[in-house]
Amino acid sequence: MTLRIHVLASATVLLGACAFVQAATPHRPATTWTVSTDVVGPASLIGHGSALPVLQVVNEGDTATVAITPDPGYLLTSLDHFDCGGTDNGDGTWTTDPIFGDCTMTVTFALSASDVVLQGDFDPDIKVVDNVNLDLPATLLGAAINWQTGATCTGTSDAPCDNAYHFRAATGFGVPVLVFRFPTLDDSVLDDSYRSYGLVGQSTDDGEFAPPLYSGATIGPDQTFVFPTQSFETASWVTPNGVDAYLGFRFLNSVSGRTNYGYAHLITSGADPIETGFPATIVDYAYDQRGDAITIP
Repeated sequence: MTLRIHVLASATVLLGACAFVQAATPHRPATTWTVSTDVVGPASLIGHGSALPVLQVVNEGDTATVAITPDPGYLLTSLDHFDCGGTDNGDGTWTTDPIFGDCTMTVTFALSASDVVLQGDFDPDIKVVDNVNLDLPATLLGAAINWQTGATCTGTSDAPCDNAYHFRAATGFGVPVLVFRFPTLDDSVLDDSYRSYGLVGQSTDDGEFAPPLYSGATIGPDQTFVFPTQSFETASWVTPNGVDAYLGFRFLNSVSGRTNYGYAHLITSGADPIETGFPATIVDYAYDQRGDAITIP
């Protein structure tokens, strides 16, 4: 990611006053320069640092100071002063030479190699949410989760889970078997595709099915997303020995405006005398904040 700092000129001219007998000493034109910062790069870029202030005005001959701060996991790899000149103050700020004309400073950030070494497969763009351990009750109202915020809800008759949650697991109507539910309202319908939610699966003439996913499976824009809400559509999660696997999901990130893709670790179990999928637990989950496809490790 590259931040460019532009210095643009503006001038204010004071006219010298004159008298009938003798002209007053003319005033030297007073010149100021506007220092601004721009963020440039691909449209899909998520910022990995900042250069502040965004705008400052300095008199001709004065200097401008900019605070440059990489995001966690990133570092400053280059600072091109061009005609601005500049000095590293050693505290995260840089001060230009005296300004007498337009100039540009270009700042570049990159992923910190030391963080990758220390943290293995660390990727600051993939958000991993550990220790969720959301127990899914065998009730009609079930329990729900918002993938973006991590907020969870266990529904009751007085306080059912509302549409702020992307996914809900509950029992089917009239049968105590695990089924999946989704918000009934969606403000983000594009091209008839409910990109705020859905699970990776298959859509057939017989129904929509979201089978368990395992290590190596990819979740992204190339996959089909379905909305299995009937007990026969979730039957692959209801077995005598239970299932320990993953659901592939998507949701619309309200901050970036991008559809994000992720996976959730879901454990179901059998029951006596019939299999219901309960007890069941969402253990943890992860998603890519850039909107890129993600692979289950």
